[in-house]
Amino acid sequence: MTSHIARLYTLVAGILAFFLAWAAVAAHPWSTQSTATQDPRVVALVARQHRVQLESVRVKQIVDARWAHYRQALAAHNSAAAAAVPAQPSVRVVNLPPLVVTRTS
Repeated sequence: MTSHIARLYTLVAGILAFFLAWAAVAAHPWSTQSTATQDPRVVALVARQHRVQLESVRVKQIVDARWAHYRQALAAHNSAAAAAVPAQPSVRVVNLPPLVVTRTS
């Protein structure tokens, strides 16, 4: 190979073949694991994850309902307390003489 053009075409073809082979290997076309032949531990883990997600949705609904009930009860309590504010006794301020200890040990 004395021709520089031939060397250039050979280099380009080699690089192109390398990247095509790389893409074919990265695609994993030989992957034989299907859903039927998966590890039973993985299948059980996926099922548990699904159950936990459903349970978390239910728990969130229960917590939201309880917070709504709490807010209603708090609003009722605050409105009742606001109506009873004038009936409370006023605060007395008492001025006492200071405590003086004159003994020495």
